Amino acid sequence: MKIPKQLPQFEKPALFISAGEYEAKFYIAQNGILEKTAHIKMPPRKEAKEKQGFIGKRAAKKDLASVSHKGRYLEDLKRKFKREVHRVIHKTLAEYKLKEIYIFAPVYAVRRIESQLDKSERKNIRMRFFKEDTKFNALNMVVRSWEEEQKEVFPGSVAKNSAKKILKKPKIKNGRKHKVI
Repeated sequence: MKIPKQLPQFEKPALFISAGEYEAKFYIAQNGILEKTAHIKMPPRKEAKEKQGFIGKRAAKKDLASVSHKGRYLEDLKRKFKREVHRVIHKTLAEYKLKEIYIFAPVYAVRRIESQLDKSERKNIRMRFFKEDTKFNALNMVVRSWEEEQKEVFPGSVAKNSAKKILKKPKIKNGRKHKVI
């Protein structure tokens, strides 16, 4: 998909990662084009069926046991997802020789993704956005990253800075400045 002209065109390729708890999408932005390179989805409900079991004994027409390994399974699924995301990131970084990574994910997912990256790969992370964008248009990620860069370039006017100073002044408790003896 083409990136509109008013947004950055990314002469050097950049990786955009949109991740959730069990889903991740990977996009490459380069020369005015945003293309989807990979999609990982591991839904726990479908995958959990194979790990659930029933061990039953009948005594006086009643079932005595039912077993589910769902808690352990979810931890295993998170580990598998982490490894798969790391594999895709590593492969993409090597293939495109990327220098910028933008991550759009909740805090726990960002921690999971970053824990699997090497130090050299972590240095390439340019921005982190703590919101899941897997269900929305991919151009929203480019727009949000551009807006954040504009905030860094133009941090605010003098009037805004003075208003912030006034708001940060300590409040007087109970209308008195000093203790009454």
